[in-house]
Amino acid sequence: MRWDGLPRLSYSLSGISNPLDASYTGSGMSVKSVRSYNSPLRDEQTNATRRAVLAAAEELFTKNGFPAVTMKAIAHQATISLATVYLYFTGKAALVAALAEEVAASADLSVEQVEHETDPLQQLRVGSHIIRRLNERSWLVTDILRSAQGTDPGLSEIWRLWEERHLAAIRRAMASLESRGALSSTVTLDDAIDVFYALAGTDVYRALVRERGWSPAQYERWLFGLACRELLGRTAIG
Repeated sequence: MRWDGLPRLSYSLSGISNPLDASYTGSGMSVKSVRSYNSPLRDEQTNATRRAVLAAAEELFTKNGFPAVTMKAIAHQATISLATVYLYFTGKAALVAALAEEVAASADLSVEQVEHETDPLQQLRVGSHIIRRLNERSWLVTDILRSAQGTDPGLSEIWRLWEERHLAAIRRAMASLESRGALSSTVTLDDAIDVFYALAGTDVYRALVRERGWSPAQYERWLFGLACRELLGRTAIG
């Protein structure tokens, strides 16, 4: 989900302050930039190199695990010199931040899609689909960030901000339901936020899809149905 309207935050990595915008559509989680030069061809080459490094890092993190991967191995995988890799990313934490930003920048994960719907059931249907897509795309990043808790200050800060934005997006979605008088009479706005935050978390997705073998589509149907019952007091249709 995209987060808007949150304060611009930052974390320090190897002495370099990197903006970590709390918005899925902003330029958040920025990493060290290369030399600025206003040339379309140069920009295209720069973006292609950056994408190649990120793709190599993602592949190696998935295959070998984050702790075992070195910047040298990423450079080799991307067929780029190590010096060039460091021009784009100061280290592995910066790579994780950039991978998180790629997910965050996805327009199809915008919470505005929920807010623009007028039917509460459709709002929850759209929201459940967004949560499914978010979990499908972010499982590697969230695994790395969760495992780094207490061991890497930079990654811990990225994880804190990731969860903060997640909660902010859910708060917006639930506030939209409340504004339409759609919440069950026994459910307060705070209740709705807490319930959907828990149901939509990465831990639940991991348990059901990655550990218990559910398909992502099955998880989405389950989330939608349960949210309808718990939040609206209604039965899911379709």
